[in-house]
Amino acid sequence: MQQRRAELADAALQVMRRDGAWTLTTRAVAKEAGVPHGSVHYAFSSKEAMLQAVVAADTEHAVNYFAQAGASGGSPEEVLSAAVKAYTDGVKADPQTELALQEVTLMAARDPGLHEILEESHVGYQSSVERLLIDLAERSGGEWDAPVSVIAQQLLGMVFGVAMSWLVIRDDSMLDTVLQDAARATAARLRTAPQS
Repeated sequence: MQQRRAELADAALQVMRRDGAWTLTTRAVAKEAGVPHGSVHYAFSSKEAMLQAVVAADTEHAVNYFAQAGASGGSPEEVLSAAVKAYTDGVKADPQTELALQEVTLMAARDPGLHEILEESHVGYQSSVERLLIDLAERSGGEWDAPVSVIAQQLLGMVFGVAMSWLVIRDDSMLDTVLQDAARATAARLRTAPQS
């Protein structure tokens, strides 16, 4: 059942990539997956449950970007640069997926059923960035100049905002430059103790 759910979630993402998030229906997913309509309802109790699986898979990918960047080592700026680069490389490689997920986010602002799903995703993103920032502070023996939750939220806001802008203007150089600068500016907020 788990594999079938993953396959149907992937089919749902393909529908949204091609036609937009607003067009998603269980019938469209069944057609995309080449399965009877009833099998979609057997795997997912609702369209929202299917979207939850799509969003959860995306969140897992993003959490992995941040975890891998943290594990790679290097200075705080290098680690944060690696994290945002991994994200932006994914956006540039598959802009239709990013567009579909941004659309789902906008839909959630008006749909209480989707709001909870996106709130869970936000918590996943926020927690992964907070873990990365805490790890960077511990490794350097420093402290952030503001609460980690605030810095994580600011970094995520920059990353998602610039990605949304890129979806419209498609300026790769600007995307890379702005987010590398965001990584640099964020890393500069880590205050290390003076060496004696």
